[in-house]
Amino acid sequence: MAKQKTNYNPNIKIWSGENIGMTYGPEDSIAAVALRKMLEKPKQIAQVCYQSGNEMTNLEIAKHTIQVAKRFEKLQLHQGDIIGLCAGNTDYIAPLVFGALASGLCISTLDPSFDKDGIKHVYSLTKPRMMFCDGQLYEKVREALDECGLKATEIYTISKHFDGAPSIMEFFVGDNIDPYDYKVPALKDGLDRTAFIVCTSGTTGLPKGVCVSHATIVWNSFSLDAFKDTNLLCFSTLYWMSGIVALVHGTIGGAKRIISSDPFNVDDFLDIVQRYKVNITIGPPSQIAMVVSSDKITTTDLSSLVASIIGGSAVSYSLTEKYRKYAKNVECLVAYGCSESSGVSMGKSSPNNSVGYLLPNVEVKIIDDDGKALGPDETGELCVRTQIPWSGYYGNPSATQEKYDADGWIHTGDVGYFNDQGELFVVDRKCDIRKYNNFHFSPTDIEFVISKLPQVADVCVVGIPHSVHGFLPAACVIKRSDSEITESEIYQHVVDHMQDFEYLRGGVYFVESFPQTASGKIIRRKVADMCEKLWKEKNRNN
Repeated sequence: MAKQKTNYNPNIKIWSGENIGMTYGPEDSIAAVALRKMLEKPKQIAQVCYQSGNEMTNLEIAKHTIQVAKRFEKLQLHQGDIIGLCAGNTDYIAPLVFGALASGLCISTLDPSFDKDGIKHVYSLTKPRMMFCDGQLYEKVREALDECGLKATEIYTISKHFDGAPSIMEFFVGDNIDPYDYKVPALKDGLDRTAFIVCTSGTTGLPKGVCVSHATIVWNSFSLDAFKDTNLLCFSTLYWMSGIVALVHGTIGGAKRIISSDPFNVDDFLDIVQRYKVNITIGPPSQIAMVVSSDKITTTDLSSLVASIIGGSAVSYSLTEKYRKYAKNVECLVAYGCSESSGVSMGKSSPNNSVGYLLPNVEVKIIDDDGKALGPDETGELCVRTQIPWSGYYGNPSATQEKYDADGWIHTGDVGYFNDQGELFVVDRKCDIRKYNNFHFSPTDIEFVISKLPQVADVCVVGIPHSVHGFLPAACVIKRSDSEITESEIYQHVVDHMQDFEYLRGGVYFVESFPQTASGKIIRRKVADMCEKLWKEKNRNN
């Protein structure tokens, strides 16, 4: 990764990444760039499915992409129409996505783990004209669409097809395609056209639909050379920005993408890395924590790994160092961003636990509760501005107005600061910071301290409500498989390294796993509920 630099203007108290020219022009939609890049190396293997073993070349994906685009045209879908996608990473996701984007359609994405109520919530907002899902989800999706008034929306299966349901395979029949003769239609609204509607993470409540434009995806492709001739692994579905980046940037950058139709699990991760000699992985820190806690890591060859891009929640240096004991050639890159602004910063994991330096063409300011801009080493809310205007939350102008101000700043809800060297530090989510006896404590700060213990695989710290003290810090801990560490040892470790108001007065609780979103983000509110229940049981007779 090229060395980044953050610039600071003390007069207006704004930090900025390097200002560089855009690689692509106004005619370069996602599909146009992807097709052009695929046809430069038509014989290259672009995708391998771990479960099926199926391989697809760039040329095969390009041909299928054009077939999909032509089929949408015959079905009289027009630019701006919305289709729904709720599926794992299977063989035909890539051509479906690129074909839809070539037609100027907008893709409203969901993860297969959503229950019927979640599907209803999202698609009652976006109202897709057509729906695509895995075969085993068909009945659940059909019921959800029917109950939110979308009985006319036809559903196509992408995998595990069955009689009686339309299939994506219907899109791959007909004309003998010469992809070199096909030209992607220009987007009527230019690159500001929404390409994806992705959801906020859902870690704190019902998700909102974030509009992501073609420009946001294409113009943020600064580091595509890093993917050239590499084997890339990302378990995230297209519900997550990491999944979209892996598909789009991986394709444009020239990677061989190893896909898995199943959600992340440690055994598959280790087998894929070893079997396919994976060079780059993208995923949340919880996946690394699970890998580190597995006995199988000691017998798996991870020497092919050169980079692991880790983001989505706090990444502790102690975790990455545990990982690098086994993946000795890997550089752990900590990424920070949000769905609304895409990438903000990136940097090599370091002992100070920063999230690196700002990415190109990104500006950040830090503000206090009154909106006043702050300087270096002053902590406040992070506000982000990019050169690409944000289209807001789909169908929710009031929430958009709360998040996105008139000067183009996205108010992230994250608390952080810059040091004098321009490194960015994210302290915590604003909504996660709690008070004990009127002293603020950051769950992430306490997690970093606990994670330094070699016997700890993963940790989540929350606040337990208390009528007198406000909140009591409590830790939920996953131990390494061979660990015999005790609750009192973890408590004492915090006492030895932190302030009185950060002591784990709410308790230490050992668990086998955390409640997580499908991408591996810990759902902190559910962990808080677990700890509160355990604390009440423990103190019932006191």
